[in-house]
Amino acid sequence: MSSERSDEETESGVSEGGSTMTGTGSGVAGVTEEWLAAAVVKESAEAIVVTDPAGIIRLWNDGAARIFGFSADEAMGQSLDVIIPEKLRERHWNGYFQTMATGYTRYGDKLLSVPASHRDGHRLSIEFSVALLRDDAGQIVGISAIMREITERRNAEKALRTKLAELEKNRSGSA
Repeated sequence: MSSERSDEETESGVSEGGSTMTGTGSGVAGVTEEWLAAAVVKESAEAIVVTDPAGIIRLWNDGAARIFGFSADEAMGQSLDVIIPEKLRERHWNGYFQTMATGYTRYGDKLLSVPASHRDGHRLSIEFSVALLRDDAGQIVGISAIMREITERRNAEKALRTKLAELEKNRSGSA
């Protein structure tokens, strides 16, 4: 193997064509960017979900199955409604379809916290970020969301706020 880099390779050793990782720390011949991307999605503890422009689930990883209780086979092809609480659906879809129409989301670089629904009906608290997925022509072909379940943390924060409010009330009542 030549130690010289081809003109198509970048400083990082990733070929401009994006097909093969070379000169990276992996040391594994034939590991492609596509393989790495698939491995990250599969092995991530976070839920990684991709929906098409109509809001139909097209990718659902093992993290999503663990958090929401639906297997990939059950979730794929379904509306995102399977995890959106009913009372929030209208608001969600208004924003979703506006994003599809305009190509803009104000949430692209923000971490959002919202309630979600588990398969068995119990409420979850999740944080997530989104990315618009565009084809080579710049058309939106979907939205990806990376989600983390934070119910335990959210409940602890709520209990702490309640305790703080009680202490403040007691303090102001005795003054």
